[in-house]
Amino acid sequence: MQHLHVATSTLRSKHIPWQLRPRQTTSIPCSDLERSIFIAAMSQPRVYLTKALQLAPNDPLAQSRMHALKLIEGKPGDFGVSMQGSEVDIPFVRTDPLPMVRVKIDGKDALFVLDTGAPGIELAAAATRLGVSMHAAGEGVFVGGMKAQVFAGRIGSLAFPGVLVRGVPVGEIPSAIPTDLAGSRYDGVIGTALLRQFLSTLDYRDGRLILRPRSTSDQFEATARAQNATIVSMWLVPDHFVFGRAQVNKTFDGLFSIDTGGAGIGMMLTKATLAATHITPDQSKASSGFGGGGDVRVLPFTAASVSLGSFTRYNVEGLYTPAGDPYGRFPFTVAGALSHEFFRKAALTFDFRAMKLVVSSTQSRDAARTV
Repeated sequence: MQHLHVATSTLRSKHIPWQLRPRQTTSIPCSDLERSIFIAAMSQPRVYLTKALQLAPNDPLAQSRMHALKLIEGKPGDFGVSMQGSEVDIPFVRTDPLPMVRVKIDGKDALFVLDTGAPGIELAAAATRLGVSMHAAGEGVFVGGMKAQVFAGRIGSLAFPGVLVRGVPVGEIPSAIPTDLAGSRYDGVIGTALLRQFLSTLDYRDGRLILRPRSTSDQFEATARAQNATIVSMWLVPDHFVFGRAQVNKTFDGLFSIDTGGAGIGMMLTKATLAATHITPDQSKASSGFGGGGDVRVLPFTAASVSLGSFTRYNVEGLYTPAGDPYGRFPFTVAGALSHEFFRKAALTFDFRAMKLVVSSTQSRDAARTV
């Protein structure tokens, strides 16, 4: 039975204000208001959004972008990072079906899953054992479009050897999701809100999470280019959704959620993307999995090839959820998600300073074809 909670990103807000509409070309707006909003999307967002709101306090686009920025920035006192050295390596306890790492929550030992489809730090039933007080915090949308109540709280500190993060907002994993993966019971999930405090690498090849200061972005990118790594643009949609453009079957190009928490799968596709790529799910192998809103029916399929920039995998196995589209609330078209098995032979880095995804892989082209 597929464990799907990562292909199930929790949606905290009922409205996603970030107007991300990918286009082949972009025209530069000419009015002062439009120019301020356009520049805000590229650099110094608070400065230019403040200018935009001074020019037109009631403009809905400027208001929604400022709201989105506040979601990304968080509250004062959140995520106070102390780090020893320029790089900290945290070994995976296991890599499959999803990476797990050991962490201390307010000084207590815990086992967490790494999942870029999760908002931040999401606690399981271990919230009580860890002494974390939780409260209701709205509704979430999960795989298959199913909904469930979500909860929130706060922990004083989260620590790895060499890294201490103080003042960490936390959520709670919906009760419908099992907290056991392949015989390992985990205490929570580490998602995007924590990972973007660093230059974070999920190194599947060597079984480790690598954390570096965000300030090392320029040096890291230069080294990655010299090593011919794949470097592509990424977008962050509040409060935690990461997107990148990918190609399926060498013909279809679309925007994909970079959601590494799909246990045992390489991707998910929407109904429209399946049709556009001429991929037919196997109805004879239908099964059910667990999402945040409960059981969901899933159909397997295989994509002949999937490319994120120059990084290509062949015969990528995926799942389709016919009951609903978890991406329907976004104000732009989402083709699906790239997940665990797609990146399994590589090291995936999230550079939130340069807004780039970096994929490093030493595997040969022929080796990739066997996956």
